[in-house]
Amino acid sequence: MKVSLTKKGKRIQMIFVLFVIFLLLPFSFLSLNTASKTLKQEIYDFARGSYDLLLRPQGSRTTIEKEFGFVEENYLGIGDGGITIEQWQAVLQREDVEVAAPVAAIGLYAGSEISFSLPERKEPIRYTVRYTTTDGVHTYPLGEPLFAYTIPDNDTPIGYSEIVHESLGNVFRGDIPSFTFPRTYHQVVAIDVEQEKKLTGEDFSLLESGPTGLFQDFDEVPILSLAESKIPLKAEIQIDTLNISPSEWEDIKKRYNVDLKNGIGFVAIQHREPRQFEQLLSELSEKTSVSSEKYELDFSKVLSPFYDQFIYADENYEFHTVDEEGIPENGYMTWSQYSQETFFDVSPVEYHLSGEQITIKQVGMDEDAGIPLYRKLEEKSNYVKDGANIEGKGIYFKHVGYFEVERDDQSFAASPLGIYGIQPTYLAKDKDTKITPTALPGSFITTPAHGLISIHWAEQLKGEAPIDAIRVRVAGIDGYDQVAARKIKSMAAEFENEGFTVDIVAGASHQWLNIDVEGFGEVVQPWTTLGAADTIIESWDIVKIVLVIFFTIVSTVYLLFSFLHLLKTRKRDEELLTSFGWTKKHIRQLRLKEWTALFGIPFLLAFITFLVVGFFTKQFVLILYFVTVFLMTCFIMFFVSMYHNHRKEKRRIPSGKGSVTWQNVWYYRHSIFFSIIQIVVLTVVSLFLTFVVSFQEKRTVQTTLGVYVHGEMEWFYTMLFITLFSLVILTLLETLITLWKQRANEMMMFVQIGWRKKELYKYYLGEVSIWSLGSVLFGLILSVTGYKIFFGEIVKSLIWISSISLIIFSLIIILSSLILATVLHKSTKKL
Repeated sequence: MKVSLTKKGKRIQMIFVLFVIFLLLPFSFLSLNTASKTLKQEIYDFARGSYDLLLRPQGSRTTIEKEFGFVEENYLGIGDGGITIEQWQAVLQREDVEVAAPVAAIGLYAGSEISFSLPERKEPIRYTVRYTTTDGVHTYPLGEPLFAYTIPDNDTPIGYSEIVHESLGNVFRGDIPSFTFPRTYHQVVAIDVEQEKKLTGEDFSLLESGPTGLFQDFDEVPILSLAESKIPLKAEIQIDTLNISPSEWEDIKKRYNVDLKNGIGFVAIQHREPRQFEQLLSELSEKTSVSSEKYELDFSKVLSPFYDQFIYADENYEFHTVDEEGIPENGYMTWSQYSQETFFDVSPVEYHLSGEQITIKQVGMDEDAGIPLYRKLEEKSNYVKDGANIEGKGIYFKHVGYFEVERDDQSFAASPLGIYGIQPTYLAKDKDTKITPTALPGSFITTPAHGLISIHWAEQLKGEAPIDAIRVRVAGIDGYDQVAARKIKSMAAEFENEGFTVDIVAGASHQWLNIDVEGFGEVVQPWTTLGAADTIIESWDIVKIVLVIFFTIVSTVYLLFSFLHLLKTRKRDEELLTSFGWTKKHIRQLRLKEWTALFGIPFLLAFITFLVVGFFTKQFVLILYFVTVFLMTCFIMFFVSMYHNHRKEKRRIPSGKGSVTWQNVWYYRHSIFFSIIQIVVLTVVSLFLTFVVSFQEKRTVQTTLGVYVHGEMEWFYTMLFITLFSLVILTLLETLITLWKQRANEMMMFVQIGWRKKELYKYYLGEVSIWSLGSVLFGLILSVTGYKIFFGEIVKSLIWISSISLIIFSLIIILSSLILATVLHKSTKKL
């Protein structure tokens, strides 16, 4: 005779759920393991930049660096030095150092003082030139307008009389109209040619060019201009053709006592008779224009900071350089070796912190141009000039070429080189509006290095300890992992003991900060976030731990509930078999037989599934995870059996207090206990886990490396969330089904005495509302309290918390209603 104490429906239900658990848990653990390996590989591949350690003099960190762990992308600005050449050489000679690239900020120097020329015009012409600069948002005038008149005149060697602005006296020619540029300032930085090449991959060997010996009293310093950093300079040129006849011009010369044949020209009047010259200018300005042309010339497209060769316009007023077209046929230009007589030192920007808001205030304004200043300026001299004589040794920068630093938009690591500053700054409300330093010093944006010179000049130009930073790449490391991190940290500690300020740049990434700048509003600037890779790994470790805990809790609660319920429902049947004469041995054999089927069928199905999956994917570790889950299930079963055998059944007595609904809840408290636990777990998973993942995501996606890694990991998160919620919902459904089936006989009795379905729904769902609402609220309290203890306040999410809790409660009521309707239908269809 075939005897089974477990009903067929219950057997199928348990076999199905166990099969699902046996599948989901190993796949989830494999996903967690795969996600960890993926994350570590991404970190290893992308978290190490061009160097690992940033060494600066003691006390170099700014307030914002100390507060947030940020380093400004172009962190040097103008440095005061503090590291000697000997200290750098000592770092370079270490066997565990692959690269030690020094950098010394020399100062903000004026660009090469050269002129540009326009096409010759043979009619009487008035030239008016107005210069402007820009910060990307506002436009500012540079200097007063320049003017020049060219009048055809056969009494002069070149065929023109010239009346010009005093600054153009030795520049302008009638046959080659030439104008000087206004002074613009550019940061000059000293580097070591060999080490910088190792760091950036660029060739800086031109900095070692020999001198030309052009000026005996001057040192010629080879300089490279940054090709990408053009001068933000425009010129509006107005060319008026004047109605002046030859006879009228002769009359003007007589009236102003100009005798070109005897060497008395307009220049003499300009210096000897300034009042007459002003009167002449007034008279010429009133001359009627026959025609007028205007050209807006954008020199930022052609003029590099220290370029010192020909710049000229063709007949279409398109500009060319010697590099492009060679020397023009009527080549003419002026150049001054005194361009580097003075320079500026500027102070760092003072950042003000108010909570997490960073602000920058103006410290003044350029009186002539109206450009706001955000740094204090100090003008210094390299030598003293007295007429044509100089005291001391003069220097001038000899342009020998260009250098480029390619922007790597795919780089997720950040190694702030301190001098190139190729990442843009833009308005927060308009990302297309880029903000740049103007042509004059004082911008809140640290000016990138527009000129590079050799470190050999650093001591002469700056003093005994000229170096501001050393960028160190550790030898023997290919990527960023725990071993590399330990080696880098160990070396950092050694350098700190030597007196350096040390920042670990390996594992850093770019972050865009919103900064409130007076005069601009909110702008977005690139900074480097130190320890970004460690933050990403730490965040994933936290999420992984939380996920493993929840997977374990959900599965364990279900297994405990199912096994306890199974043993409890069998107890009376086994007692009945004993009364029929069955021995304990036979009953144990029957129990073993049934449980073998309950466990064996899902075990075999899952095992075959994992064998097939392992064969195609080579992920045989799934079988190990599966065996672990199966052994854990067996252990839980053994524990439940031991507990059940020693547990004494207590008689349940109604409380006799409160409403009938409350008395029913209390009476069936043992039956609904696991349902309550599952609802609490569902609430905690929905709230606490979501809080944790959201918080960790916020921590990681602040940097470009974090955004990339999170994007690569997103499908893992999605899959694990779906799996976990599926497991929670599945086990919750199973407990609710079991709960209502236990009370099927009670429902039949109510129907027999005349209860309608509407009354039954109200009666039973009233009970569900009490304990499910209490469970949701308890889960909510656990989530909020746990999150506050481990991570902090979540006051801003109260509305969202309430909404999720309401959704969970509504979901439970809906599920209960559907299950209750099914059980009622099956229980009453025979009546």
